[in-house]
Parts: sequence; structure tokens; C-alpha cells
Amino acid sequence: MRKLFYLMMLSALLPRCAKKVAQSKLADPKDELVMLKKNLVSADIDQLKATKTVFFLPKDDTGKNDSIEAALSSVWDLTPLLFDDISNFGKYANDPQYSYFVIEGVSTTVSMSNGSYTNTHYYLVLRSFRENAKGGINRNGLCRIELYSNYHAMHSALNGTGTSAVSNKLYRNGLYYNWSPVLLKAQVAAAQTNIKAKIRPWLFEEINDPQLSRLLAKDTLYVPKRLLNSFNKFNGDEHPYPNSLFSGYGYKYRLCSDAELYRIFETEKRGRLIFEYVKSSTDKFVSIYDLQSKKIVYKKYTHTSYNLKSKDLKQIQ
Repeated sequence: MRKLFYLMMLSALLPRCAKKVAQSKLADPKDELVMLKKNLVSADIDQLKATKTVFFLPKDDTGKNDSIEAALSSVWDLTPLLFDDISNFGKYANDPQYSYFVIEGVSTTVSMSNGSYTNTHYYLVLRSFRENAKGGINRNGLCRIELYSNYHAMHSALNGTGTSAVSNKLYRNGLYYNWSPVLLKAQVAAAQTNIKAKIRPWLFEEINDPQLSRLLAKDTLYVPKRLLNSFNKFNGDEHPYPNSLFSGYGYKYRLCSDAELYRIFETEKRGRLIFEYVKSSTDKFVSIYDLQSKKIVYKKYTHTSYNLKSKDLKQIQ
């Protein structure tokens, strides 16, 4: 059984919007999750360019939000970029004048003879909307960015809440380790590069740029410390990895706080390569972003893996 919860279908939708959503049909439910590879067509790009893009933020994190706004505004140029609190989502819901980046989630429950287990994935998605010939709404997913959530924080955020409260809970009470100004800038920049090239990659596509070795030998790889957490799959507890985790990595690297990353990449504008590790339930993604070329130059996916390992870093070489 698969349960989906979408922020755009929650609290503030007008009745007419809800009706139009109900009338829309999808060729493949996985495409609604923005997982499949898709070659974007000119109509997709034109539809997006005709909008203003809203990036939704949590209400109570003003300092960090200001940094996110500055970082994203410096890299996104496809459309005018607006920022608003998630509580104002209803102002934009399913309005063809707007596209938006918003957090969504999918929860999959697998039933087995000895019980069941649930995997929940959170991600940032760019959506645009247009009316179709039948009076319904076509929802277009242009990119999907996986979020690395804290198990206990997300369980607490969603426990005992109805769907009307999910949107605020995901933003206000959720904790995502890769939700930081520089990482969001790298992710959105790479997504924009793909959109301009009319590409929406397969979610699990692996990447190894031909110039990767040269880049790693030339530039320092900056590693966000907040991503480096060891997860206990039995109780959900997390503990920082030892600094020796990167000892097998053969190139220059530097472990940094979010403040250090912002200074290096935004204030001093001298950073180029940034590392990202994402644990999305039992899925593991190890990536390297090149902020200069605005693309992903390395991405490795592993199924059923709960932790980053030294061999993941050795494989980069």
C-alpha cells in the first residue's frame, strides 16, 4: 500500500482547485513522484518561463531564510524568484501564474508474512500547472531533490496529525540535514541546468563526469559536517561520524560548518566543489556538485543502506 501526501493538496486549496486536481489523470503514478526520466519539451519550458517561481520557507527561521534567499537568488535565472512562508501556500495553489519549489513526501508500506514496514521519503520538487482541454489541471514535476531527514524529528512532526496540518509540520518541525543555503544553491543550480537542457533525470541515475579526477585533484572538496551522522536502524538514534571517515579519500577535502560554507561559497566566492550525502529511508545517495559549472559531477546510488561508509568515499576516486 502506498500513501502519498502532497503539500499542494492540503489546507488552503480553493474548492475549484480541488475539483480540477481530481479531474487530472496521470499516465504513470511514478511520474507523479517525479522519479522517472523525462525529456522535457518546449511546452514544459515555456509553461515554466511564463510563471513566477515561489520557494516556500519555514516561518520561524528568519536568519537562515535570509541566507537561503540570497544564495538561491544568485543562481536561479529561469523565472522571477519569490520567497514566502509555507502558511501562505494557498495563495499560489494550482495557479498557472506560479510555479513553486515545495517539500513533498511519499510513504510506502510493504506488508509481509511476518509483519510490515514503512519507508518514507521527503523531497523538494518544482511544480508548474496549466489547465488542460477538459478543464482540469495538468501538474508538471520538473525536478526532484532528495532531502536527508532526521528520523526522530520527522516522526514527531507527523505523529498524530491530520493532512490539514502536514504542510506546516513538515516545514516547522521537520529537520533536513541538507537544507542549508549552499547545498540548496548547488541542488537548484544543477536542477536549472538540467531544465535548460530539457532533461529530467531518472531519480537513481548515477553520474561520473569524465573530468571528475581532474576537478578533484585541482580543487578542495568541501564537506558539510551536518551531513555526517551514523544512523542506528534499530532505534533511529544518530551520532556524528569520526573525522577519520574521509581518511581513505585521496584528494583535498575540508569538513565545514554551515557558517564556514556560506563564508567560503557566498561571501568569499572561492568554493567550487561540495559533497552531499543523503539518507532517504533505506536509499543512499552520494553526490558532488560543481558550483562553477552548475551541475552534478558525481552521483552514486545504493539501495538498502543506512550509513555512509569509507568505501563510498574510496569509490569516488
